[in-house]
Amino acid sequence: MERVFKIRCSQIGKIMGNAKVKGELSQTCKTYLHEWYANDQEEVYSKYMEKGINVEPELIDFMAVQLGFGMAEKNIIRLEDEYMTGECDVDLPEHIVDVKASWNKKTLHQQVIEGLDPDYEKQIKGYCHLYKKPKGILFFGLMNTPETDWSDEVVFDNLPDTERWVAYEVQADNEFIEQVYQRVLQCREYLESYDKLIKSKLGTLC
Repeated sequence: MERVFKIRCSQIGKIMGNAKVKGELSQTCKTYLHEWYANDQEEVYSKYMEKGINVEPELIDFMAVQLGFGMAEKNIIRLEDEYMTGECDVDLPEHIVDVKASWNKKTLHQQVIEGLDPDYEKQIKGYCHLYKKPKGILFFGLMNTPETDWSDEVVFDNLPDTERWVAYEVQADNEFIEQVYQRVLQCREYLESYDKLIKSKLGTLC
């Protein structure tokens, strides 16, 4: 294989799930690896993602004010090591921060009730490791929805600021990172076998 598998921090949850048989990779992990091997990962695009992209600058400003950081800028530096790669939204002296734009009040309230999503927690731990920070923050904020082809403008900044966000702090976890490293090695072994299987069958009469 010419490519070397590294896991993106945002996808750590896909490879870390437990399989039905101990020691094996989960089906979710295998499906992800098959997509990676074929280089066929499709970017899922939706109105929710479009809003997130459009409001990200103001969401970062809002986060910085609400959490008392004063000012913050969008991080544009992607880091990687031998096993993982990632680009957090904000790189601060003692934190990394990832911001998520909630679609509406209901989705923000769901994020409050459901708490910190385990896959997001894994993502933040990955960022903490790459950016060498002791902790990270996942910040959900409710920003105005811009007027688009699929939505009229929806205003939320008439609400009190305290009703427009929730944040979760995640501690760096070296033990977990070691588990990720071991899983990446296992994924590479699986991909080597998968590569041989695919190449042995393609172009042949099976």
